[in-house]
Amino acid sequence: MIQNKRDLGGLKTRDGKTIRPGMIVRSAQLAQAEDGDLEGIATIIDLRTLAEQREMPDQAFGREYLPLPIFAKVNEGIDGVSHEEEAEQKQAPIPDMAVLYGILMRVYADSFRKVLTAIMDHDYTRGAVLWHCTEGKDRCGMTTALVLEALGVDRKDILEDYLKTNLINLPKAEAIREKLILSHGKEMADGAYQAYIADERYLRAAWEEMGSDYITGRLGIPEEKLELFRKKILE
Repeated sequence: MIQNKRDLGGLKTRDGKTIRPGMIVRSAQLAQAEDGDLEGIATIIDLRTLAEQREMPDQAFGREYLPLPIFAKVNEGIDGVSHEEEAEQKQAPIPDMAVLYGILMRVYADSFRKVLTAIMDHDYTRGAVLWHCTEGKDRCGMTTALVLEALGVDRKDILEDYLKTNLINLPKAEAIREKLILSHGKEMADGAYQAYIADERYLRAAWEEMGSDYITGRLGIPEEKLELFRKKILE
């Protein structure tokens, strides 16, 4: 079973077009996926670190698998964003997630460029493309926000989709906080809770860092490529 999986089909753009269903899908990790969970998926993009990929390998069932880690260097990651076993066992409090989102969009723009290019260049006649990280919240959430922005979806609707992660992650976050309060204290427990939930502050901090011209400006993706992508995905 795949957690936090959503087909983005049906979302509207600002100019009244609609994302076709069965084209672009986002989710959490696929270590427990079954073949039927991936029906209609042609390509899987794994945004996790190399350590996360080793610890919980994707079940791809012969589909095209593209490891495109946002944190591309060995042993690179951000505590609270990546979820390697070693990082999860640390006892230091996790920094403010809103600050981490700003760092994510500033420092790892090259990685997001590669991921967006792969999504835009995908041959959708073969089936959908699915991208994921571990929880389907941070790296996946920001990839999704960028894809939806590239398609012309209003930021209000992008935020609404981002917050849907809490339908899955809030119960998990609350259980983790209760457990850590007893073993590590309130500060550590509250930090872990914030790392597992989606919060409007995080996405707004990322947008503040991105400014108004992140995709064509900082990422350098030409408008012609965006138009071709929209023609593939929108109806």
